[in-house]
Amino acid sequence: MSRTRDPQHISGVIAFALTIFAGAFLIFGVQPMVAKHILPWFGGTPSVWLICLAFYQSALFIGYAYAYGLIAKVPNAIQPLIHAGLLALAWFVLPVLPAVSWKPDSVGAESGLIFAMLIANVALPFVFLASTGPLVQAWFARAFPGRSPYPLYAVSNLGSLLALVGYPFLLEPRLSLSEQSTMFSASFTAVGLAILGCAVWAALPLGGRQEAQSDISTPVSVDAVPAAAASGDESGTWIYWILLSAFAVVLFMGVTNQLCLDVASAPFLWVLPLSTYLITMILSFASERFYLRSLSMVFVVAGVAFFAAVDWGLGPDSLNVEHGESILVQVVLYSVMLFFGCMIAHGELYRLRPSPESLTRFYLCVSAGGALGGLFVGFVAPQIFNGYHELAAGVIGCWVTTLAVQRRWPAGIFLGDQRRLVWRIALVVSVVLAGSFTGSSGRSEPTIIALQRTFFGLLRVDEGGDMPTNRFTVLRHGTTRHGRQFHAPQMRRVPTTYFGQMSGIGIVLGVELSRQEPLNIGVIGLGVGTLAAYTRNGDRMVFYEIDPDVARIASDDRYFTYLNDSAADIEIVLGDARLSLERETHDNLHRNFDVLVIDAFSSDSIPVHLLTREALEVYQGQLGPDGLLAFHVSNRHLNLTPTVLRLGFDAGLHGMRIRNTNAPMFHTSESDWIVLGRSEARIASLTTIARARGANPNGEAYITAGRPIPELVEAVPLWTDDYSNIFGLLRSSMF
Repeated sequence: MSRTRDPQHISGVIAFALTIFAGAFLIFGVQPMVAKHILPWFGGTPSVWLICLAFYQSALFIGYAYAYGLIAKVPNAIQPLIHAGLLALAWFVLPVLPAVSWKPDSVGAESGLIFAMLIANVALPFVFLASTGPLVQAWFARAFPGRSPYPLYAVSNLGSLLALVGYPFLLEPRLSLSEQSTMFSASFTAVGLAILGCAVWAALPLGGRQEAQSDISTPVSVDAVPAAAASGDESGTWIYWILLSAFAVVLFMGVTNQLCLDVASAPFLWVLPLSTYLITMILSFASERFYLRSLSMVFVVAGVAFFAAVDWGLGPDSLNVEHGESILVQVVLYSVMLFFGCMIAHGELYRLRPSPESLTRFYLCVSAGGALGGLFVGFVAPQIFNGYHELAAGVIGCWVTTLAVQRRWPAGIFLGDQRRLVWRIALVVSVVLAGSFTGSSGRSEPTIIALQRTFFGLLRVDEGGDMPTNRFTVLRHGTTRHGRQFHAPQMRRVPTTYFGQMSGIGIVLGVELSRQEPLNIGVIGLGVGTLAAYTRNGDRMVFYEIDPDVARIASDDRYFTYLNDSAADIEIVLGDARLSLERETHDNLHRNFDVLVIDAFSSDSIPVHLLTREALEVYQGQLGPDGLLAFHVSNRHLNLTPTVLRLGFDAGLHGMRIRNTNAPMFHTSESDWIVLGRSEARIASLTTIARARGANPNGEAYITAGRPIPELVEAVPLWTDDYSNIFGLLRSSMF
């Protein structure tokens, strides 16, 4: 009977394929779930996801090392028993979501704490699932020696891809985190038993393997012989396995950083680069025919040249961060460059694949490279770079390693009479890459007076102004301006940017200042301390700031003096604002704020945990009887207004929106504010005052103010600690 028509054989192949698919689906489904769960505990910074990726890559290596040892050192009959023991240990760790006891109680060592948290809660289930790929492929090769196991790697990556795509679009909008955790635990148990079934199948002396062994007509692979094997020179290939996989990981994590830093650290932006990375793996390991070396190299060079041109000021204004770039343009361009860069790395990796008997060693080296790349981006790069240069390192690393591979095993454009010319061109391109893509900017930056990379982002202090009378200092966090102060003595206490006198918060504080009694103001997000310019002697202002380096810069008279110039009692509380407020509530420290300003959402990474029903309860607990909440919701890419107003309505608060255009005469930038309060009369009065300020006699209406339509607000999904959906805000336009 033909092997392909044997029902036992067909069912066995399907069983192995479904098992490896399900294992990969679970392992990549748990990643965004756990990261989203712990993200609020560390300020919502993209670094949380990158540390998680570093952990996952390391755990993947441990899983592959375990698989290598199990296959190479343990007898076939014993392997199912040992793997069953690991499954039992992993099962007792469930559920994988860390308990609230893991919440940090101080600032510092965030990376180490995240890593330790993941080791304690996720490591065992993840290692068990991570070993599924090489183990099931090795058992498949043993059960069906006439078939190549490498297509199963593409099946595995397909499962990973579907999990990543499905999470932000299917699971996240419909299921809470607790429901996702319960579903994962049940699925993990079922998939674990299926994996053990594959182990037993491969260990049986009879069954599907005999039919496979008797059929010698089926080829091992439809692809050509691997490049290294065809040339007879396989020594040292493991080095290239490691380097190619490492730089591919550095490349996709670098792109992840670029996208998340300026929009939000959210699953839909986490999974896009990783999905692109997996697609290239699926295509490369499915067949060599999908890897077009010359085309990929051309696109990578073109992509680097484009971004270098933008950096030099030669590109379109749509990508200039000072003019509000299009997130869609960024996503597409970065994704295209990532796709072809990873196609080069994975295409060359597949060309250097070994014969099936060395399969687990191959995957061990691939996972080791991934772990090294992840650890480099997560831990090493923040220590050695003062900017985000991981993307450049990934591109250059992939390019140079590929040149080395092609020099040793030449093919395509690197063959023939023009080989020497091609190599000279390639070397020139490498030099250009290194020179133009690693610097922080191709343009001259004589105004930078301080540059600091922290766990929470990149801080930069610039000086500007062409005359002594208009000299100023500005703080930038990533691509977002977080405060500006003039140097001239008569201008030093003038509030500027989003906090100027013609802004929403300027109007709110102006009304408050009209009262004689001292003000008690809380501010989430320090920036450069601009709001301290509104305070008087006897007032009290408490800033909540998660980044100690921001507090250091704002308090340094060499850069900014708002805090030190203020006559009020100024206090800076370091740590995540919500956690700090929760601790104060627990310790019976009630601030009784007249106004609590929440300024943490302007254009860069969005801390979602500050926009939930539970967060609003914390804010209300620290307000005075007639206190106001002022949310700064200005954002280039996300419409936060519906979400904030929905939270207010759910809490029984009344709300209004104040928007202002640029008002250069008042040193005020365009901004958008939502004000919530318990008193309907007070909110109505503020709306009237704001509208009166907007009716400027000279015809320039800087300000518009209005009240929301209740029916529209009530239709907006309510965000909680267990449910949020950043992706939905990209498309929302009802306000």
